[in-house]
Amino acid sequence: MSQPPIIETRRASLAYHTPRGPIAAVADVSLAIAPGECVVILGRSGSGKSTLLALLGGLCPPTSGEVVFAGCPWQTRTARETSGVRARDIGLLFQDGGLLPGLRALDNVLLPAVLAGLTHAAAARRAEDVLRLVGLGDRWDAYPAELSGGQQRRVALARALAAEPAVILADEPTGDLDARAAREIIAILERLRDARSTALVVVTHDPSLAAIADRRLWMERGRCSAAPDEGTLPSARPGMLPVALEQACDAAFEAAPADLEPQRPVTGVGSLARAWLPFLAGVVSAAAGVALIDGLVARNQAAVVQTARTQRRLAEEMAMQDLRADVEDVVVAADAQAIVTVSLQNYRPQRPLHVLGPALEIGVQRDGRWATVPHKLAAPAVAIRAIGAEKTLLPVLFTVPEGRYDELLHGYLHVRVGAAMVVSDRPDGAGDLFERQDAYYVYLRDPRRTEDDVRRANGWGEKATVPLWIAMPSH
Repeated sequence: MSQPPIIETRRASLAYHTPRGPIAAVADVSLAIAPGECVVILGRSGSGKSTLLALLGGLCPPTSGEVVFAGCPWQTRTARETSGVRARDIGLLFQDGGLLPGLRALDNVLLPAVLAGLTHAAAARRAEDVLRLVGLGDRWDAYPAELSGGQQRRVALARALAAEPAVILADEPTGDLDARAAREIIAILERLRDARSTALVVVTHDPSLAAIADRRLWMERGRCSAAPDEGTLPSARPGMLPVALEQACDAAFEAAPADLEPQRPVTGVGSLARAWLPFLAGVVSAAAGVALIDGLVARNQAAVVQTARTQRRLAEEMAMQDLRADVEDVVVAADAQAIVTVSLQNYRPQRPLHVLGPALEIGVQRDGRWATVPHKLAAPAVAIRAIGAEKTLLPVLFTVPEGRYDELLHGYLHVRVGAAMVVSDRPDGAGDLFERQDAYYVYLRDPRRTEDDVRRANGWGEKATVPLWIAMPSH
């Protein structure tokens, strides 16, 4: 290679130990990926392709050997350094897309760029650019559930590109897509390959995707080698491996590991007891351990619980109980310009709380449906907001729409303020994250109708108070 590799594995292995022997998911793989190179990894299900991709991205450490990214082994970096490098330099495209369901396409895409260190404004501009690149510039405000499978995969690809990474690691980017959606993804990856600004490492079974690669590798039983001569690519059978690659293996599926001790399945009461007793013993031990930890926490408030379940519970408690969010005030000017002020407040300020976002939405009810109203946030653009004991106020500007609307109370519009935010305990947003979605409802008096009009329409007395807005419970 004329340039130093961007990613390199040096006799890297990853083995799982079982009672009947070890299973080598990746076995003694030495591989180098050059900057801008497009490499496709082929192989049957269970051959270790996805595990190798995880090793390349530093998502898991090898049991032997090493994986080097940009000249530095992943193992020598701290967890924080690894997270930072991965956020800045590696775009990950998972099999299921991995989009956050409560965030719009734009917010899903800008999140990695913010974590990589860009300001919120710069990340938003970058997100708009890559959404246009994948043909979804006009769908920036769509939630994942409002997009097709192919569109969701394109949003996931845009998110992988958001921080302008040096490498994209894609796991089955065309899997479970129809032929047209798959062609769209392949065309985008082909343009990236031609630009040579980003290295591509793609795991796939799709011969059409394999055809764009500079180099094709074959994985079998955890080992990686150059792929056999594929003959004519792509195969005439969409979604299948090329014919020459299919013929390179005698069996339809990966065989059991050679080191696994053969043993026929055992049934009967004795075998059930042997299988369940260790599990029950583990449950009892775990219960005793949890009880001990709970006792220590009760005696010492500064103790830190080191289990993932407890950390998740604390993150959820912080997001749902410590963080108070509500509509603080509504003001309407003579020209029907309205300002809804949303407030955020930390009810337990001794525990730090930070919010990414929120992404806000204004809706008015028409014909039994919520119609979205254009709006803009008047608060300064900030990537991550520290929320303390004092209220953080976020004014949102919009024009009260004209025309018909549902009048649950005569002369009042039924307005919904939606807020989606990601809550973290750390200022860099890299701690335990929890997504929270809220909806606040108010009755807003139509500024085009006088107070006397509203009193007459509702049968109120001449001196009855006509409030500008009335807060409603969530419904």
